[in-house]
Amino acid sequence: MVSKQPKEFLSRRKFAATFSGVALAGLAGCSGGNGGGDGGDGGSEPTATETATATDTPEPTSTPTSTPTEEADATIAVGPGGSLQFEPANTAISQGDTVEFVFESGGHNVSGHPDAHSDVSLPEGAEPFASYDISGDDINHLSLNEAGTTYRHTFETTGQYTYVCVPHAASGMIGQLTVR
Repeated sequence: MVSKQPKEFLSRRKFAATFSGVALAGLAGCSGGNGGGDGGDGGSEPTATETATATDTPEPTSTPTSTPTEEADATIAVGPGGSLQFEPANTAISQGDTVEFVFESGGHNVSGHPDAHSDVSLPEGAEPFASYDISGDDINHLSLNEAGTTYRHTFETTGQYTYVCVPHAASGMIGQLTVR
């Protein structure tokens, strides 16, 4: 008499072998562009094996939080070309639009928090915003962002906003936003 357990075990094993083979074949095809040839260079094989092993884990791999799922309604460059400015300096958007601030150079921040600088102003009822953590009592308004990072904020309250780069506000790094 044949037990069902060995068949089930063999069936799982066969599935795992088939899945690994398909995953390796798919990954080998994807890596063909790196070597500029047939994809059979020795450097791509360990990566394919490591990836297939990682795929066998029961937990899905996480998606980085910095990868947005939707496009922003407006984009503002922070420190383009190493300058001390926002580009554009004046932006108009609609209520509920999302603005993405793209840090083209490091050493800057975006602050729409009235406690950060005297030039910051918000419409009545608008929530403060900043590219750094403003959730606690001990807020570091001089926290800076690195080049290549982004910060997004959705503007729900209509009116005029004035925001700054805190360390460079005295040098004129101030932006205006109108939400209609």
